Amino acid sequence: MSNVKKNYIYQVCYQILISILPFITSPYIARVLGAKMIGVYSYTYSIVVYFKIFASLGIINYGNRAIAKSKGDQQELNKTFSSLLILHILLTSAIIMLYLLYVHIFVCENKLIAYIQTFYLLAELVDISWFYFGLEKFKITVIRNSILKIATVISVFIFVHDNSDLWKYVFILAFGTFLSLLSVWPFVPKFVSLVRVPVKRITSHIKPMIILFFAVVAVSVYSYMDKVMIGKFSNMSELGYYENAWKMTEFPVNFVTAIGTVMMPKISNLIVKGDFKTVDKYIYGSIRFSVIASVAIAFGVAGIAKEFAVVFWGNQFMESGNIMIILSITIILIAWNSVIRLEYLIPMEYDKVYLLGVCLAAIVNVLFNWFLIPRYGAFGAGIGTVISYFTIFIVQNLFCIKKLSILKYILLNIPYLIIGFVMFIFVRSVGNYFGCTVISLIMEVIVGVAVYSALVCIYAFAFKDKYVTDNIKFVLCKLKIKCASDKSL
Repeated sequence: MSNVKKNYIYQVCYQILISILPFITSPYIARVLGAKMIGVYSYTYSIVVYFKIFASLGIINYGNRAIAKSKGDQQELNKTFSSLLILHILLTSAIIMLYLLYVHIFVCENKLIAYIQTFYLLAELVDISWFYFGLEKFKITVIRNSILKIATVISVFIFVHDNSDLWKYVFILAFGTFLSLLSVWPFVPKFVSLVRVPVKRITSHIKPMIILFFAVVAVSVYSYMDKVMIGKFSNMSELGYYENAWKMTEFPVNFVTAIGTVMMPKISNLIVKGDFKTVDKYIYGSIRFSVIASVAIAFGVAGIAKEFAVVFWGNQFMESGNIMIILSITIILIAWNSVIRLEYLIPMEYDKVYLLGVCLAAIVNVLFNWFLIPRYGAFGAGIGTVISYFTIFIVQNLFCIKKLSILKYILLNIPYLIIGFVMFIFVRSVGNYFGCTVISLIMEVIVGVAVYSALVCIYAFAFKDKYVTDNIKFVLCKLKIKCASDKSL
């Protein structure tokens, strides 16, 4: 099995795990803490996220790319890692002090919760996932993070019993994140050595990192500012509805965007070697896979949203179902945008184009939130989020339209959007007939998977979509080999 496939499998397994875990904890937390306490957690976390962004200074994407380009030369790898690590530690330490000062002076309500959120900044301090991703060593981070994620879930059930346990819930999540990122440090000496580097080498990273940093800030505006604005312009209950809906649309998309995370270091290394033919091949495959998978997820989430919200969180979270429907549109946009960003713009060092797109999206998001949240609450924030991701889609694709076969990609995937919509109609028909019950939810999932799979196969073979038919044949071939092997035993 190729290294790319192995890394993708590791990432997908991890994304499946972190997608399943909320399904386990979310119904329990919704009933134990309630919408208001979930809103408090979401609001305080959204604040600390902005400090995390300043602490990271865009190192996730920049560090990943820099390590990938240096891994062929051990001496250069040592210098790159050492200079990036020193810069990261100095900056993050300063940001931690600023956050503690902010909490001490400006936070009046929920001060204890805000202090506990500091563990997220400590997690940022020890986060070197960019190093392992750049080396394409996904197994190390995935296995350890998975173990600690499971331990975190178990701890939630053991220690969180009512809304007075909010501080315990926040501590478990924040401290668990810190431990998971700390756990990969013992393996560093196996791949790299810390060496002395001149100050000039350290500061040389600042300018390119700042460009990506501003991009991350802009992304955070439409990822987290909507929550801050809901807290300011609406109320904590509305924020609680939005938080649950946002989580249930965020986790599934991680499964699709995992391909970009895996491919970025690979493509960065191929660009250094000048192998652009293979780069084009990878991008084509990633776009096709991401869209077909994200369409299934997006229309599936929209189809089950109303029943899911009531069954999993209770009647008080019915509004979360409506918000999930509007946010499901972002799943397709995020999948497409992430491929263009992680497999073309960043590896090719078109950082300013990426920055332009997300900055425009951030401005659009704030403007729409400003007008929509006071009137429509969390649902208005959902509309603003969709429009912001569409803005990125427009900017990135206008830039790449002459460099990549963008129009071809769009035309090839339009039929699958139609198939997704047909699946949505079937799923909603089941929900409307059976009502908000567990049986209804199970039936919706079964019908959705069956309808989408059948229509995709029929269309692909009827119109000879080689990418889809080749992959179907490959899977069937593997299944036949597996069955033959089982029979021989």
